[in-house]
Amino acid sequence: MVKTLAVIAAVVTVLGLAAWPKLAQYHVDIPDFQRPAKTVLLEQNWSPAQRAAFHHMAQGTRLTRYAWFKALEQPCFTSCGDLADPAYLARFGFIPSDESPDKLPVGFARHDNFHDPISKETYPVVGFTCAACHTGELFFEDSAIRIEGGPAMVDLGAFQKAVGLALGLTQKLPWRYARFEKRVLGEGATDAQKAELKKNVDAFLTVGFKERDYAQEHNIYTNLSGFGRTDALTRIGNQVFAVDLGLFENFQASNASVRFPQIWDAPWLDWVQYNSSIADPLVRNIGEALGVRAMLNPEDLDNSVDLAALNQLETLIAGPAPFQGLNSPKWPAAFPVLDAAKVKQGAALYRQRCQRCHLPPVTELAADREANDPRFWERSSAGMAFLKVTNINMQHIGTDPRAALDFRNRTADSGPLKQGRLTAAQGLDFVTQAIAKRYFEENKVPEATRLAWAGYRKPGAEAVRDHLVYKARPLNGIWAVAPFIHNGSVPSLYLLLSPHEERPAKFWTGSKRYDPVHVGFEYTEAPGAFAYDTSVAGNSNRGHEFADKPRGNGVIGTKLSVEERWALVEYLKSL
Repeated sequence: MVKTLAVIAAVVTVLGLAAWPKLAQYHVDIPDFQRPAKTVLLEQNWSPAQRAAFHHMAQGTRLTRYAWFKALEQPCFTSCGDLADPAYLARFGFIPSDESPDKLPVGFARHDNFHDPISKETYPVVGFTCAACHTGELFFEDSAIRIEGGPAMVDLGAFQKAVGLALGLTQKLPWRYARFEKRVLGEGATDAQKAELKKNVDAFLTVGFKERDYAQEHNIYTNLSGFGRTDALTRIGNQVFAVDLGLFENFQASNASVRFPQIWDAPWLDWVQYNSSIADPLVRNIGEALGVRAMLNPEDLDNSVDLAALNQLETLIAGPAPFQGLNSPKWPAAFPVLDAAKVKQGAALYRQRCQRCHLPPVTELAADREANDPRFWERSSAGMAFLKVTNINMQHIGTDPRAALDFRNRTADSGPLKQGRLTAAQGLDFVTQAIAKRYFEENKVPEATRLAWAGYRKPGAEAVRDHLVYKARPLNGIWAVAPFIHNGSVPSLYLLLSPHEERPAKFWTGSKRYDPVHVGFEYTEAPGAFAYDTSVAGNSNRGHEFADKPRGNGVIGTKLSVEERWALVEYLKSL
């Protein structure tokens, strides 16, 4: 005990902390849920090799240099384990993987020849892939049931804080830095190698601290997302137009977190994102890579984005035609057997109450695609069919408006890009298309290949927009994507079909323990779980309500009886 207090006292002195309570900022509070012993993989039309590629293919993003990531200790003051320990990373929600020779979790990739567009150097890094946010798990009894392409129950904000603290404490504490240096460089490192490492660590942290300090001073990320969500469009804009351009006045406060969406069928929807804002897969995927810290040099548009890898990942998800790539999961055999009578009753209710927005089930949509004059599909000039999603006026659906409003209202100074002041839609379109054009020209990519990588969308067609709408997509696999509404503000499918006053005003996220009856995750208070407060800006759980009130302003239909709700829930499990 005396030794521990002495170490903490030394830390307080070294870090120059003004008061004991400030030690809390050096702590990452995360849950410690126990994983089930067994992993269950569902049939979703992927081979093991395809699944492994999706989980670990590098796409040009950088968290830290690879050697640093493996050498860092967890952000604590005594008895610190490795930051890269899979058991520790699982506490942020990341899924352990037996496919990675580096023991990296699902969604992490080792990139040995990462190109740094600022220094023009090449070195190994660890970065995210889209699987980090789009691979789900449901814990039920003794099984962890994998949902490929489903929303991940991860807390990216807490993980980012942990990485930052791990690096910061390593830089500040001499004994900790000595261990880090030895693990990175090995025995017998020269003074020149040690000096180079110190220079690189200091330079990396100088940039990170500058961004952190500005964000804290201006309350950019004080509205935390918690588990299963992120404010993706705002973060992409902040990364590109504030951090990459070095124009911090372009930062926008993040208060529009959304649930990680399911990605099956996404390549075949005419518009994606909850606000139906992106059509071109190049824009969507390059933007995603930039948002999770692919690097961009604004002076010459040199960048680290691996466009070929992004196309491979897109192809894995899409397949050769609609419903022939990654399939939505079917209700697992491990779950309670569905009630056939309720499913039949729910199917009739779905046609009456839900289908107008969410479209018919996939079997009917697939048949319609083959019709001479399909109702639900639109063909591009290249002859490819795209499903026309239903876009609903933001005020009519009545769900939290922040995601649509923030994207519509945002503007940024383009600075060295020399495009004047741009809206968020214009900025995202310009940067992503410029990156694609640079890659195509440098690599002499044929026009036919360019068209294919753009998803066979009409050349010159609108790629990004900022309409004040939210889209309603088909509901196949909806049972596997809790919590619900675009911002994840309703914890179960049953509550989504219930009047607003029956939905909880506060609940906790982070548990993967699944409730197959109500269809959602356990949401009671637990140590380290995220407290989801629906009164916070961006977190409203209003809208999409069946109630005996005038239609509009969030009311989409008359109140469902308890029996009707259970029937609809049972039917939606069958999709």
